Amino acid sequence: MNKPTKILKNLNFQRSLPRPCPYILGRKEHLLFTDLTKFVSKKMQEKLVSEGFRRSENIFYKPNCKTCKSCLSTRIVVNDFIFTKNFKRILKKNYDLKYKIEKPQTNRAHYKLFKNYINSRHSKGDMMDMTYLDFRTMLEISPVKTKVLNIYKNNKFFGAILFDVYGESFSANYSFFNPKFKNKSLGSFLILKLIEEAQKEKKKYLYLGYYIKECDKMSYKINFKPIQILKNKKWETF
Repeated sequence: MNKPTKILKNLNFQRSLPRPCPYILGRKEHLLFTDLTKFVSKKMQEKLVSEGFRRSENIFYKPNCKTCKSCLSTRIVVNDFIFTKNFKRILKKNYDLKYKIEKPQTNRAHYKLFKNYINSRHSKGDMMDMTYLDFRTMLEISPVKTKVLNIYKNNKFFGAILFDVYGESFSANYSFFNPKFKNKSLGSFLILKLIEEAQKEKKKYLYLGYYIKECDKMSYKINFKPIQILKNKKWETF
């Protein structure tokens, strides 16, 4: 690790050692990160998110690659979001699903569905080896206010999207769902329900993480229009 540097008041940031990029074959990933185990104000937490940082447990991080700028932070301006005909179709074909906003609390049934999802969608990713304890830690450990939107059919768990709650925004962290029902577009459905919830809560933004044009699994986010991307420290409509 390099010597910690101060970028924002009262926070020390470190640069990670390079590792193989999980998104683009043949490239190296460099991260800038800070540990928020100690108390940090809600205003500072949201400032980090607005500057392109993502949360993983107690760590806030963002790409810090000198020769690659493919990872672009994205956010939806909630009140400007357009429910297109396609999005309305997705909502309609999932009319049989119920949802609940709950405190993150996992069980073996959730973990089993998560493993099925990983095996089906991300069999070559880092999460393949996650234990039940790893899974619980990912969902339940957070220095910020965190909730989960769970979806059910006849009380059977179908999927979830984990998100952080800030003063003016939501930040979606991770989602997983039953991979058997490809025709139901459950990944998009979860985001659409979170957008609806953000509108109810009068939030300005929903942060969706990174858009990566070269990675199919990360490029879907531009379908949620109008969407903004962070370029040169400024948010621009994509």
